[in-house]
Amino acid sequence: MLKAMIEKIEKMAGPKVYDIGDEHYASANLVRIDPKKDFPKSITLTGLDSVCKMVTNEASDLFASDQILIQVVDYRNVRVFTTLDGEMDRCWLYECSADTPRVKTGTFMSHEEAVIQLRSLYIPNPDMEYLLKLLSSVSQESKVSSNDNGVSQTVEARTGVALTTNVEVRPYVNLQPFRTFLEVPQPESMFLLRLDNNGQVALIEADGGVWKLEATRNIAGYFEDKLAELIGSGRVVVLR
Repeated sequence: MLKAMIEKIEKMAGPKVYDIGDEHYASANLVRIDPKKDFPKSITLTGLDSVCKMVTNEASDLFASDQILIQVVDYRNVRVFTTLDGEMDRCWLYECSADTPRVKTGTFMSHEEAVIQLRSLYIPNPDMEYLLKLLSSVSQESKVSSNDNGVSQTVEARTGVALTTNVEVRPYVNLQPFRTFLEVPQPESMFLLRLDNNGQVALIEADGGVWKLEATRNIAGYFEDKLAELIGSGRVVVLR
Protein backbone atom coordinates (compact mmCIF):
# COMPACT_ATOMS: atom_id res chain seq x y z
CA MET A 1 0.00 0.00 0.00
CA LEU A 2 2.85 2.34 0.84
CA LYS A 3 4.52 1.51 -2.47
CA ALA A 4 1.36 2.31 -4.43
CA MET A 5 1.04 5.61 -2.57
CA ILE A 6 4.63 6.58 -3.40
CA GLU A 7 4.16 5.71 -7.08
CA LYS A 8 0.98 7.82 -7.17
CA ILE A 9 2.82 10.78 -5.65
CA GLU A 10 5.70 10.44 -8.14
CA LYS A 11 3.21 10.30 -10.99
CA MET A 12 1.46 13.42 -9.78
CA ALA A 13 4.79 15.24 -9.36
CA GLY A 14 5.96 14.46 -12.89
CA PRO A 15 5.84 16.89 -15.86
CA LYS A 16 2.38 17.77 -17.09
CA VAL A 17 1.08 19.31 -20.30
CA TYR A 18 -1.56 22.05 -20.08
CA ASP A 19 -3.74 23.21 -22.95
CA ILE A 20 -4.49 26.93 -22.67
CA GLY A 21 -6.49 28.19 -25.61
CA ASP A 22 -4.74 26.98 -28.75
CA GLU A 23 -1.35 26.75 -27.04
CA HIS A 24 0.31 23.81 -25.26
CA TYR A 25 2.49 24.27 -22.15
CA ALA A 26 4.67 21.86 -20.16
CA SER A 27 5.33 22.11 -16.46
CA ALA A 28 9.02 21.19 -16.91
CA ASN A 29 11.81 21.40 -19.44
CA LEU A 30 12.69 18.04 -20.99
CA VAL A 31 16.18 17.28 -22.27
CA ARG A 32 16.74 14.54 -24.84
CA ILE A 33 19.39 11.99 -23.92
CA ASP A 34 21.26 11.05 -27.07
CA PRO A 35 21.86 7.33 -27.49
CA LYS A 36 25.46 6.20 -27.06
CA LYS A 37 27.11 5.26 -30.34
CA ASP A 38 30.47 3.60 -30.76
CA PHE A 39 31.88 4.90 -34.04
CA PRO A 40 35.19 3.44 -35.24
CA LYS A 41 38.11 5.83 -35.52
CA SER A 42 38.88 7.08 -39.02
CA ILE A 43 41.83 5.21 -40.54
CA THR A 44 44.53 7.03 -42.51
CA LEU A 45 45.60 5.13 -45.63
CA THR A 46 48.51 5.72 -47.99
CA GLY A 47 47.18 4.75 -51.42
CA LEU A 48 44.09 4.35 -53.56
CA ASP A 49 44.58 0.59 -53.71
CA SER A 50 44.33 0.43 -49.91
CA VAL A 51 41.05 2.34 -50.04
CA CYS A 52 39.60 -0.12 -52.55
CA LYS A 53 40.66 -3.11 -50.44
CA MET A 54 39.15 -1.69 -47.25
CA VAL A 55 35.86 -0.79 -48.94
CA THR A 56 35.62 -4.19 -50.64
CA ASN A 57 36.33 -6.12 -47.44
CA GLU A 58 34.08 -4.13 -45.11
CA ALA A 59 31.20 -2.89 -47.26
CA SER A 60 29.18 -6.09 -47.02
CA ASP A 61 30.19 -7.29 -43.54
CA LEU A 62 30.24 -4.14 -41.40
CA PHE A 63 28.08 -1.75 -43.41
CA ALA A 64 25.54 -4.04 -45.03
CA SER A 65 22.68 -1.57 -44.50
CA ASP A 66 24.63 1.64 -45.16
CA GLN A 67 25.71 3.20 -48.43
CA ILE A 68 29.41 4.07 -48.57
CA LEU A 69 30.44 7.39 -50.16
CA ILE A 70 33.92 7.97 -51.57
CA GLN A 71 34.64 11.68 -51.92
CA VAL A 72 37.55 12.80 -54.10
CA VAL A 73 38.23 16.02 -52.21
CA ASP A 74 40.98 17.19 -54.56
CA TYR A 75 44.01 15.90 -56.45
CA ARG A 76 45.75 14.84 -53.20
CA ASN A 77 42.98 13.82 -50.77
CA VAL A 78 40.20 11.22 -50.58
CA ARG A 79 37.64 10.67 -47.79
CA VAL A 80 35.33 7.69 -47.25
CA PHE A 81 32.20 7.81 -45.06
CA THR A 82 28.70 6.37 -44.76
CA THR A 83 25.37 8.01 -45.48
CA LEU A 84 23.34 9.60 -42.68
CA ASP A 85 21.59 7.20 -40.33
CA GLY A 86 18.26 7.69 -38.56
CA GLU A 87 19.91 9.96 -35.99
CA MET A 88 21.42 12.17 -38.72
CA ASP A 89 24.92 10.88 -37.98
CA ARG A 90 27.46 9.43 -40.36
CA CYS A 91 30.51 7.25 -39.80
CA TRP A 92 33.85 8.56 -41.09
CA LEU A 93 35.80 5.52 -42.22
CA TYR A 94 39.03 6.30 -44.09
CA GLU A 95 41.19 9.19 -45.23
CA CYS A 96 43.88 9.00 -47.87
CA SER A 97 46.46 11.60 -48.90
CA ALA A 98 48.93 11.38 -51.77
CA ASP A 99 52.56 11.42 -50.69
CA THR A 100 53.81 13.40 -53.66
CA PRO A 101 57.17 15.16 -53.98
CA ARG A 102 57.38 18.94 -53.89
CA VAL A 103 57.64 20.20 -57.45
CA LYS A 104 59.18 23.66 -57.47
CA THR A 105 57.26 26.02 -59.73
CA GLY A 106 56.69 29.76 -59.91
CA THR A 107 60.22 30.69 -58.84
CA PHE A 108 63.66 30.72 -60.44
CA MET A 109 65.95 27.73 -59.96
CA SER A 110 69.63 27.34 -60.55
CA HIS A 111 70.73 25.43 -63.64
CA GLU A 112 71.68 22.37 -61.58
CA GLU A 113 68.51 22.39 -59.48
CA ALA A 114 66.33 22.64 -62.60
CA VAL A 115 68.06 19.65 -64.19
CA ILE A 116 67.69 17.58 -61.00
CA GLN A 117 63.99 18.45 -60.74
CA LEU A 118 63.31 17.54 -64.35
CA ARG A 119 65.18 14.24 -64.11
CA SER A 120 63.62 13.11 -60.81
CA LEU A 121 60.15 14.65 -60.52
CA TYR A 122 58.84 14.70 -64.11
CA ILE A 123 57.72 11.97 -66.48
CA PRO A 124 59.85 12.03 -69.65
CA ASN A 125 58.14 13.53 -72.70
CA PRO A 126 59.30 15.49 -75.78
CA ASP A 127 59.06 18.89 -74.06
CA MET A 128 61.11 17.70 -71.11
CA GLU A 129 63.80 16.48 -73.48
CA TYR A 130 63.70 19.85 -75.26
CA LEU A 131 64.13 21.67 -71.95
CA LEU A 132 67.02 19.45 -70.86
CA LYS A 133 68.75 20.00 -74.20
CA LEU A 134 68.27 23.76 -73.86
CA LEU A 135 69.71 23.76 -70.34
CA SER A 136 72.69 21.69 -71.41
CA SER A 137 73.67 24.42 -73.89
CA VAL A 138 73.14 27.32 -71.46
CA SER A 139 75.77 28.23 -68.89
CA GLN A 140 75.86 30.93 -66.25
CA GLU A 141 77.97 33.04 -68.61
CA SER A 142 75.34 32.85 -71.36
CA LYS A 143 73.43 36.03 -72.14
CA VAL A 144 69.66 35.98 -71.99
CA SER A 145 67.59 38.77 -73.53
CA SER A 146 63.80 39.21 -73.46
CA ASN A 147 61.70 40.71 -76.24
CA ASP A 148 59.40 43.64 -75.52
CA ASN A 149 56.34 41.41 -74.96
CA GLY A 150 58.07 39.74 -72.01
CA VAL A 151 57.17 36.22 -73.14
CA SER A 152 59.41 34.94 -75.93
CA GLN A 153 63.15 35.02 -75.28
CA THR A 154 66.44 34.52 -77.08
CA VAL A 155 69.46 32.99 -75.39
CA GLU A 156 73.12 32.84 -76.35
CA ALA A 157 73.82 29.13 -76.21
CA ARG A 158 77.19 27.43 -76.43
CA THR A 159 77.69 25.12 -79.40
CA GLY A 160 81.36 24.34 -78.99
CA VAL A 161 84.47 25.31 -77.06
CA ALA A 162 84.41 28.89 -78.30
CA LEU A 163 81.33 29.09 -80.54
CA THR A 164 77.97 30.53 -79.50
CA THR A 165 74.67 30.90 -81.30
CA ASN A 166 71.40 32.71 -80.56
CA VAL A 167 68.53 30.31 -79.87
CA GLU A 168 64.90 31.35 -79.42
CA VAL A 169 63.41 29.93 -76.24
CA ARG A 170 59.91 28.52 -76.54
CA PRO A 171 57.53 30.47 -74.29
CA TYR A 172 55.52 27.42 -73.20
CA VAL A 173 56.26 23.76 -72.55
CA ASN A 174 53.94 20.87 -71.67
CA LEU A 175 55.24 18.78 -68.77
CA GLN A 176 54.05 15.93 -66.52
CA PRO A 177 55.30 16.36 -62.95
CA PHE A 178 54.35 13.91 -60.18
CA ARG A 179 51.52 15.80 -58.40
CA THR A 180 48.81 13.26 -57.58
CA PHE A 181 48.40 9.62 -56.56
CA LEU A 182 50.84 7.34 -58.34
CA GLU A 183 48.08 4.81 -59.16
CA VAL A 184 46.55 7.20 -61.71
CA PRO A 185 48.01 8.98 -64.78
CA GLN A 186 49.81 12.21 -64.00
CA PRO A 187 48.11 15.13 -65.79
CA GLU A 188 50.12 16.97 -68.42
CA SER A 189 49.86 20.75 -68.14
CA MET A 190 51.28 23.89 -69.71
CA PHE A 191 54.11 25.85 -68.09
CA LEU A 192 55.48 29.28 -68.94
CA LEU A 193 59.23 28.96 -69.41
CA ARG A 194 61.44 31.86 -68.34
CA LEU A 195 65.22 32.33 -68.06
CA ASP A 196 66.80 35.23 -66.22
CA ASN A 197 70.08 37.04 -66.92
CA ASN A 198 72.01 34.51 -64.84
CA GLY A 199 70.73 31.50 -66.76
CA GLN A 200 68.33 30.49 -63.97
CA VAL A 201 65.10 28.75 -64.98
CA ALA A 202 61.50 29.30 -63.86
CA LEU A 203 58.52 27.09 -64.70
CA ILE A 204 55.21 28.85 -64.02
CA GLU A 205 51.89 26.99 -64.20
CA ALA A 206 49.91 28.41 -67.12
CA ASP A 207 46.78 26.25 -67.42
CA GLY A 208 44.66 27.94 -64.75
CA GLY A 209 44.59 24.80 -62.58
CA VAL A 210 42.88 22.62 -65.19
CA TRP A 211 45.31 19.82 -64.33
CA LYS A 212 43.75 19.58 -60.86
CA LEU A 213 40.33 18.86 -62.38
CA GLU A 214 41.87 16.22 -64.63
CA ALA A 215 43.60 14.62 -61.64
CA THR A 216 40.33 14.38 -59.68
CA ARG A 217 38.64 12.82 -62.72
CA ASN A 218 41.46 10.27 -62.95
CA ILE A 219 41.09 9.38 -59.26
CA ALA A 220 37.31 9.02 -59.54
CA GLY A 221 37.78 6.90 -62.67
CA TYR A 222 40.16 4.63 -60.76
CA PHE A 223 37.53 3.92 -58.10
CA GLU A 224 34.79 3.49 -60.69
CA ASP A 225 36.90 0.82 -62.39
CA LYS A 226 38.14 -1.02 -59.29
CA LEU A 227 34.80 -0.92 -57.44
CA ALA A 228 32.51 -1.32 -60.45
CA GLU A 229 30.50 -4.19 -58.90
CA LEU A 230 29.78 -2.36 -55.63
CA ILE A 231 28.95 0.84 -57.50
CA GLY A 232 26.63 -1.01 -59.87
CA SER A 233 24.70 -2.50 -56.94
CA GLY A 234 24.34 0.92 -55.30
CA ARG A 235 26.47 0.00 -52.30
CA VAL A 236 29.18 2.57 -53.13
CA VAL A 237 28.91 6.06 -54.62
CA VAL A 238 31.91 8.06 -55.87
CA LEU A 239 31.72 11.83 -55.41
CA ARG A 240 33.94 14.43 -57.06
